Amino acid sequence: MASEIEALLDYTLNVGASELIIVEGSSSSVRLAGSVCAIPDSSVLPFGALSEFLGALDGEAGTLIAGPWANSKWRVHYFREAFGYAAVFRPLMAECPSFMDLGAPHTLINLLGISSGLVVFSGPACSGKTTTAVSYVSALCQSKIWRASFLNDLEELPVKSGESLVLRDSSGTVSEKMVQALRSGGNLFWMGDYTGGDGLISMLEAADAGAVVVCNVNAGNAVGALDALLEAASPENRDLVRTFLSSVLKTIVVQRLLPSADGKSSVAVWEVLHNTQNVSSYIRSGEYFRLPSIIAASKAEGMMLMEDCLKEMISSGYIADGTRLS
Repeated sequence: MASEIEALLDYTLNVGASELIIVEGSSSSVRLAGSVCAIPDSSVLPFGALSEFLGALDGEAGTLIAGPWANSKWRVHYFREAFGYAAVFRPLMAECPSFMDLGAPHTLINLLGISSGLVVFSGPACSGKTTTAVSYVSALCQSKIWRASFLNDLEELPVKSGESLVLRDSSGTVSEKMVQALRSGGNLFWMGDYTGGDGLISMLEAADAGAVVVCNVNAGNAVGALDALLEAASPENRDLVRTFLSSVLKTIVVQRLLPSADGKSSVAVWEVLHNTQNVSSYIRSGEYFRLPSIIAASKAEGMMLMEDCLKEMISSGYIADGTRLS
């Protein structure tokens, strides 16, 4: 079974797919230019094949960094289905790309000059948000000397730390680690994927104390990113979280990958929300539904709606006419 799965991983790289999807008892498929495509002539893997290949799997679901297979490391998200396991294999880059070379809106270059606050990178699964976030943290670390603390559970891409000092080997919960780092003069925190837990208030407190805090959340737009952060807060803390967010939030960057006009690659489309006085007021009051109109009216301030970015990409010929955001 190992040789069959390794052959599927090799196929994934050869066709330039972003993910390999394996479901025990079913045929395998890949995600290519945003679409899920069956792998021609792939055999059905028997139940137990993934456990045999990956080793003992903990619990009903989980994520791990494994390999190298086919000369690449992989992020593997596995989960139990009715009769067996399924897994999504995503190839990882060998090194972090330059933030300046990602094709992001020019307004994001200004983020390299901030000295405090919360920066959120968002998007659905397989949208490239982690690559963009790591590239941004790397660019920060190389712009001057920071006392950085990297608290991401999985290191998909290594951060290029430059001459910055990376604080390691702290112990305890996320909150305790952040307190330790702040006491040691920490002023840059890379949180990785934020999915809830005890760290939200600590993240906001660190940003309020003068640190730069960078995290990812899964959401398709800026309003969804705010909702994702608030849903992680306990009901009794939500007013406090809204007040904190209205004060310390710097920017929310949302991206999605859509098929290019020739169908051979993917193109990023973006949404950018900067925290202005009006935005802060609506965050504090919970009136998030007003934010898209604020973004649309604030292009001069570097904001951008994803729908407007898509129109620009279509008019420039990068994306085929008629493409819509799902």
